[in-house]
Amino acid sequence: MSEEELVIKIQSGDMNALGELFEIYKNESFKYSYLITGSKYTSEDIVQEAFISCYKNIKSLKNPEFFKSWFFKMLTRIAWRYAKKDKKSLPVDNIFEKLDEKNIDTSIEQYLRKEQNNNLYAEIEKLDLKQKTVIVLYYFNGLTVSEIAKVMGCFEGTVKSRLHSARKKLKSSLIKCNDEYNHRNLKRVGLDG
Repeated sequence: MSEEELVIKIQSGDMNALGELFEIYKNESFKYSYLITGSKYTSEDIVQEAFISCYKNIKSLKNPEFFKSWFFKMLTRIAWRYAKKDKKSLPVDNIFEKLDEKNIDTSIEQYLRKEQNNNLYAEIEKLDLKQKTVIVLYYFNGLTVSEIAKVMGCFEGTVKSRLHSARKKLKSSLIKCNDEYNHRNLKRVGLDG
């Protein structure tokens, strides 16, 4: 059954269709919320609230083919509200790499990849909320500039500008992190000078 058909069924009150739509979007929604808030538990609350709100407001969606943009707009607003409420620093799990503790491979390549992911996520966390949102929607959720503009309620040019500024900040920060990381490692093995 297509996504549009599921939306029409939900609009008719079919809770099973809501369950199917939840299965389609739960992981993507959780990952998105997590990347915005940095908290697993807060992300679970956000996703739950978004689907409840989705069910309550689904009849206001006139064009079922725009469900994804409509849903992510709602999810974004809820995530922003939680992010503003939870300004305090929270410990962050590494969402990029979930490994079974028994099977952790300590190879140099995996260690470097993990360090790069940690550095990237740390730098994304430093972006302002709107820049972080466009980066997450574009790179982690695969939305187009047009879809992001609908989600965020702004012009496509604004999205492009935020993406450009965020990329520029991330590039600069990651180059600096990489230089510092390399210097620390060279110093540690006695090759810094």
